[in-house]
Amino acid sequence: MRLWQILIVVALLAGLGWYLMPDNKEQIQYQTQSVSRGDIESVVNTAGTTRAVVTVEVGTEVSGLITELLADFNDDVTQGQLIARLDDRTYLARLRQSEADVVMAKANLEQQQANLLKAEAELSRAERAHQRQQQLMRQGLTNQSELDTALANFETARAQISVARAQISSAQAQLLQREAQLEQAKLDLDRTQIRSPVNGTIIDRQVDIGQTVAASLSAPTLFTIAQDLRQMQIEADVDEADIGKLAEGQQVRFQVDAYPNRQFNGQVSQVRKAATNVSNVVTYKVIIDAPNQQQLLLPGMTANINVIRGQQTDVLRVPNAALRFRPAGAANPAASQPDPAAELIRELGLSSDKASAVRRVFADFTSGLQQARSASANNPMTDMRAQMQQLRQKLNNELQLVLSEQEYQRYSEINAQRRQQRGQGDSGTAATVWVLDSKQQPKAINLRVGLSNDEYSEVLSGELSQGDKVIVRAVRVE
Repeated sequence: MRLWQILIVVALLAGLGWYLMPDNKEQIQYQTQSVSRGDIESVVNTAGTTRAVVTVEVGTEVSGLITELLADFNDDVTQGQLIARLDDRTYLARLRQSEADVVMAKANLEQQQANLLKAEAELSRAERAHQRQQQLMRQGLTNQSELDTALANFETARAQISVARAQISSAQAQLLQREAQLEQAKLDLDRTQIRSPVNGTIIDRQVDIGQTVAASLSAPTLFTIAQDLRQMQIEADVDEADIGKLAEGQQVRFQVDAYPNRQFNGQVSQVRKAATNVSNVVTYKVIIDAPNQQQLLLPGMTANINVIRGQQTDVLRVPNAALRFRPAGAANPAASQPDPAAELIRELGLSSDKASAVRRVFADFTSGLQQARSASANNPMTDMRAQMQQLRQKLNNELQLVLSEQEYQRYSEINAQRRQQRGQGDSGTAATVWVLDSKQQPKAINLRVGLSNDEYSEVLSGELSQGDKVIVRAVRVE
């Protein structure tokens, strides 16, 4: 009986051990993809609206009734060409009134000039009478009263000269005023004839015959003229995350809905620095020049744009999925690297306060780098290279605030020496891919990658060759 019980206990223990034994059939299968050679094109996608390079709104500076329209939609016009007329009868009456005022002002001036001649003659007569009274007074043939009267007459005549000259000046001023009013009347009459200020094409007309236009604080728009539709431009709104990737001179491909099977080319001509914030979304205006010799592009079309950041042909390229892969439990490649903060503190011999600030700056940089890598792993469309450039620029800006000018210059020299020693210059971004070794286990390979698109990244340096298999994902299988 005791033996039977012992056998039952042994059997139970054996069954429990078998149940608790790990399943050796479960294993990890690595999926790989070959490193290949091919072309890489990196683009920034956005959208914009086509516009004429120069668009002129033709208005009127005078009010009146539209009596004649001499141009319509899509008409080609030349500079100075008459395109509309306003009712000019009121302005003709004002012109005649101004001409009459000028004639009256000229007559008044001539009258005042005649008065001056009369005053000069009176002055001569009074001067001679005064001289005769002085001679008679010396001979005792007159009295003092007659002499005083002659002197008073002489001085009055001299004062009349000044009055006549002042009246002439006033008459001249009135003549200038009337002539200015005449010029204004002529100008207003001329403005009743609306002329094209530029050579171009009328793309909009906002008035009809019989319509009254009123010019008050601002001139009402009658026509809109595009100066030259053979050269268009596109105003694109680019997100702040992509604006750092664009620069003047970059080539552009775009399409419009009117011609879905046709591709147009252009070039970035301006990246404007003024930001637009709409619902907390910050964008910047980018101007793209687009030749339009066939005049297929019309103002207001929506353009779907690809700005070409760079192109490489027949280069070694690695799948982006391989750059994001990391085996479970694998050490962070950065962990084996020397502490850059400690090296910088040692090289510059920094004080304790500056050393603490430098450690804090590098800690923020490392934290931001980890967050960027985590975001890149979750979002395959993330541009890791651009984020690395932004983080490094932020690091340099903060170090420049902490270090003195001489210390920061020394820091820049150290970085330049290290890049030269690595033989990598300023190009490329550090990355890690994994391959299978002879035991079919993941092995890390460090790379420098350059241009990238949605699928591949250019390999600038590293121990990879065409046809090598890189791990892109791992799958647990039974």
